[in-house]
Amino acid sequence: MNLRGTRRRLPVAVDLTPMIDVVFLLLIFFMVSTTFNVAASLKLDLPRSHTRAAEQPPKQLVISIDARGRLFVQREPVADQDLKRRILNVTRGSKSLPVVLRADADARHKRVVFVMDVLQQLGLTRVGIATVPTEQE
Repeated sequence: MNLRGTRRRLPVAVDLTPMIDVVFLLLIFFMVSTTFNVAASLKLDLPRSHTRAAEQPPKQLVISIDARGRLFVQREPVADQDLKRRILNVTRGSKSLPVVLRADADARHKRVVFVMDVLQQLGLTRVGIATVPTEQE
């Protein structure tokens, strides 16, 4: 004798469609509202070298010279007459700060010598010249 009756249980199912819709809407919202920063870079054709690159110290002064002879300190353009002042602002008077000189392969040698003279006048002696390794055959 069955006193409880014969009830059938319906299978329980959770509809996930609305939750998936909300997740996709949030994903689209964040993708559209995110801003991407494009790093500004200088197009330089560096000279080739057979030696390996030295490890970069965490803090260094980078001076770039493009093919047209324009000067850049820490990727910001600088006029010839402002070069000393800009270097002093970056180094804060520290003479031990390493300097990396990035000159385009087509840059005039006169411009490189000018920058090296300014560095010598300021007492910055730890100067390296950036190169690109040549392909070994």
